[in-house]
Amino acid sequence: MDEIEEIRSKIDLVQYISETVPLKKTGRNFKACCPFHSEKTPSFIVNPERQIWKCFGCGVGGDIFKFVMEQERVEFGEALRLLAKKAGVTLKRYQPTKSESEKDKLYEINHLAAEFFHYLLINHPVGRRALNYILQRGVTKESLEQFKLGYSPASWDELQKFLVGKKKYSIFDLEKAGLVVKSDRGGFYDRFRDRLMFPLFDHRGNIVGFAGRLLDPGAKEAKYVNTPETSIYHKSELLYPLQITKEEIKKTGAAVVVEGELDAISSYQVGIKNVVAIKGSALTEFQARLLKRFTENLILSLDADAAGDMAARRGIEIADSLGFNLKVVTLEKYKDPDEAAQKDPGYFKKRLEEAENIYDFYLNSAFARFRGKTPEEKKKIGQELIPIFGKIEDEIVKNVYIKKLSQRLGVNEEAIILQIEKFFKKESKILPKPVSVNPVKTRREILEKYFLSLLFQSKKIEILKEEKDLFCLPVNLRLIKMLEDFLKENLNFSSQFFFKSLPGELKEAFDSLYLIDFGEKIEEEDWVKEEIKRLKKELKILGVKEELETVCLRLKTETDPEEEKKVQEKIKLLAQRLSELEKT
Repeated sequence: MDEIEEIRSKIDLVQYISETVPLKKTGRNFKACCPFHSEKTPSFIVNPERQIWKCFGCGVGGDIFKFVMEQERVEFGEALRLLAKKAGVTLKRYQPTKSESEKDKLYEINHLAAEFFHYLLINHPVGRRALNYILQRGVTKESLEQFKLGYSPASWDELQKFLVGKKKYSIFDLEKAGLVVKSDRGGFYDRFRDRLMFPLFDHRGNIVGFAGRLLDPGAKEAKYVNTPETSIYHKSELLYPLQITKEEIKKTGAAVVVEGELDAISSYQVGIKNVVAIKGSALTEFQARLLKRFTENLILSLDADAAGDMAARRGIEIADSLGFNLKVVTLEKYKDPDEAAQKDPGYFKKRLEEAENIYDFYLNSAFARFRGKTPEEKKKIGQELIPIFGKIEDEIVKNVYIKKLSQRLGVNEEAIILQIEKFFKKESKILPKPVSVNPVKTRREILEKYFLSLLFQSKKIEILKEEKDLFCLPVNLRLIKMLEDFLKENLNFSSQFFFKSLPGELKEAFDSLYLIDFGEKIEEEDWVKEEIKRLKKELKILGVKEELETVCLRLKTETDPEEEKKVQEKIKLLAQRLSELEKT
């Protein structure tokens, strides 16, 4: 058994996926809403027998390695390493690709850079000013160690001296990691200089980049400098410091979402350990999907003006569309969670406990900013809230907030409903209609695949020996022929071993047969028996109809009277046969 097969044998796909996706058993398969795109009706199917999955909404599917590649956004080699670690398998033969090796090198460089910055902050005189600054900000020495904060010296090349001079990395590798910048003269200088350094980890614990905070408030530079987009750092995918807080998020069943690194660290210090920072005001779709693996509940600590911020609102809409239960906490007395946690942790915790529903937050925020006294003010409130309330999926919840809005504006509910209808009617004219790219399948394609799927899933493949003449499509005929050959050499059928015997072009077709969802009925012997009987009849009728259509076309082009008479007789016989089949 090779390493890949050993990993497959040790990790059950259903169990692995169910750790982050709520699967529901339906017959022989499991079903859920797809973790890779937004949908209301579940179209994500997992088959335990074949250890495969597919989403019939977005079309993505595969085995456990493909699932990890999609979920973690990694290449095969990284997925292999993650699963090998989980399965306790030592990889000896796998050779990483050039791209994978390059990413590994960037992780190494970032790790060493973080150690360098951390040493300077904690143990070197050059970092004393930065150390005093951060300690005065209320960050404890324990937190400095846990979050690996550091200091980048006010030098143009100190990091280069360490990583290139001592550790012998290429300057071009440092450039790929985003640690140095190429000057106009062709040389390189350190990107981070005289800054407090926050190593940025992905949720698996790899250092993917850095955020550098300015120490001198009077300096005419950006307050924060971040690693630019690299092959391993994507700002929109990062949640700080999820590698530390993810277990607490699971344990408490909720995540407190803040904006910056110090917001997260200060919150963590006062016992709010289920916290993540999104490094901005807007939650991205990737961040939301990542959080969805650990919790269904989000408490957003937002600025008071976030309701009017279109980017922040879009992030909230994304989280809402993914099915999160959303609450919002505002901190009237303090500018951000960092200040609240440092100055009044009791108040901060109380505000979190009293977090309000997201739609109440929108409602209260709009009235706080626009008052709602004059017709113009009421119009502004309506313009802000109608697109939000109109998109509420649950009709009962939508009605509750239409009623609340009508009462506070002093208008009747019908006026608000009318405005919602007008808004979405106008929006639908602007948005282009989606074009379907899925090819339309013929009735024969649908019936043959459904019948084959039923026979394989119900383990009644012996019927194929008697009824193979019902099939016409080349791919299905090849599968049946391969099955006959397999059964000549094997007494018992095994989907796993049969799959291995198939040529590459038939493997996907075979796996797809196990992803058709029959629900609980596949377990009912009587239903299976009747369904097989029905499908036999359907395919026989279809075969006669197809033959009849071919013969009728021939009649139109036939010029020989004798041949024409034979064709007409053939049509008559086929029509009789069709009538007999339809009566049975």
